[in-house]
Amino acid sequence: MRTLQKTKIIFGILCILTIYVKAQTLNEKIEKVMQKHVDLDQFSGTVLLAKDGEVLYQKAFGEANKSYKVKNTLDTKFNIASMGKMFTGVSIMQLEERGRLNINDPVITHLKDFPLGNKITIYHLLSHTSGVGSYMRDLNYRSDRHRYKEIDDLLPIIYQQKLQFKTPGEKFSYSNSGMIILGAIIEKITKQSYSNYISKNILEPTKMYDTAMKFGDEVVENRALGYMKSISGKYHNNSFNSSSPYPDGGILSTVGDMLKFDQALYGSTLINEASKKKMFTALKVTYGLTFQVEDRQNNKVVGHSGGMPGFSSYFSRYLNDKYTIIALSNYDMISRNIVHYIEGILYNKEYPLPKERLRFFIYKNKAKIKTLNTFNDVISYIKKNKYSLGHPQRLNTIAYEFMKEKEIVFAIKLFKMNVHLFSEDANVYDSLGEAYEKNKQYDLALENYKKAVEVAKKHSHRSLNSFNSTLERFKKKQQSHKIL
Repeated sequence: MRTLQKTKIIFGILCILTIYVKAQTLNEKIEKVMQKHVDLDQFSGTVLLAKDGEVLYQKAFGEANKSYKVKNTLDTKFNIASMGKMFTGVSIMQLEERGRLNINDPVITHLKDFPLGNKITIYHLLSHTSGVGSYMRDLNYRSDRHRYKEIDDLLPIIYQQKLQFKTPGEKFSYSNSGMIILGAIIEKITKQSYSNYISKNILEPTKMYDTAMKFGDEVVENRALGYMKSISGKYHNNSFNSSSPYPDGGILSTVGDMLKFDQALYGSTLINEASKKKMFTALKVTYGLTFQVEDRQNNKVVGHSGGMPGFSSYFSRYLNDKYTIIALSNYDMISRNIVHYIEGILYNKEYPLPKERLRFFIYKNKAKIKTLNTFNDVISYIKKNKYSLGHPQRLNTIAYEFMKEKEIVFAIKLFKMNVHLFSEDANVYDSLGEAYEKNKQYDLALENYKKAVEVAKKHSHRSLNSFNSTLERFKKKQQSHKIL
């Protein structure tokens, strides 16, 4: 009997040691990846990995404020951008559970002045299949976004916009305006502000005391400032173009608080199982009801990403294995990569260590690129250094950055190479036209604006109206200023 007990004890100790060693190895691998990102100045923020709610790895990197050299900590609050859409979705499901609405209700049932038809339902808004666009494209909003403080301030902008497609449910089209309308419904039904509602019904029940809706001009303890880095290495903070907190995003939070939200979704603190099933079922794309839904690593992975100038965030919940990975950053366009690196390590599918981004590689090697005779020579040079040009937006974005740096001739070279690579993409012609116009090469600008419309018609591009508007604007400019 004593021998059996000793064997069990030894076996238990060995199991504990195995788990400890595995956790140590995991942390070492994550640390190596994170340090490489930091060395390349690609990440600033906080990262968390948990299993069954127990933290396996968490750490802060970089600075919350570069001007004053304030370091990020685990208590630093980041703008989580579109991750906040999950709170709006949960709020709507709570109200359905309480009998205050049905997600199949037409919007006009609750907002009597809703002018976009009686076929759009709450469900269509939750699933981004309503056809409602984005208020962020409105010129009045873009010119002075900080004067819009309330949901009611945004509704007139949304109500005047045209639908992107006429039949609700026809297709998926990501819509920030749709989330604002959902916020208006929440306020109408509950007779309280959206901020008060989520505070009472999401943040307080989950003890998310470091999460709040705060505007950019409010003083917030431990708030991180967002930063964008130009291709020439200059930093700019996002004080003047940060998004305000609304039902579509902009809430401040920490990795610790987002873990509390994650754990609350496993129980019934926030919503019941029936609601979760609706929210976590992928529909037309990898999206359910305000949650992104994917099948990865033999798991249903649910969560949401967030992005805006100066901030990025990513939240992944692995429902089978009960892992949670969260990355919050005050650098843009990076948190998704961080989560996928950690996921790869976690599931023994490691990715190569990060390297210098393509935009900086091109900037540093622009003298060499200028000497190459053909586009194919440039493409070969870039690919030889193990960079991909697999999507037209990659090179397009970089070319625009060179325009900002007033290197218009080199930007045109990149835009032209993008046309060479993606001749069936209407947007690349539109961008090249814009560059030619800026360089006062008006005949070439007109040629490419016309080509953008032609290609868009051929491929039924959803931005055809936008390309047409650009062409008409340019023609009017021709006539009024006689630029050709």
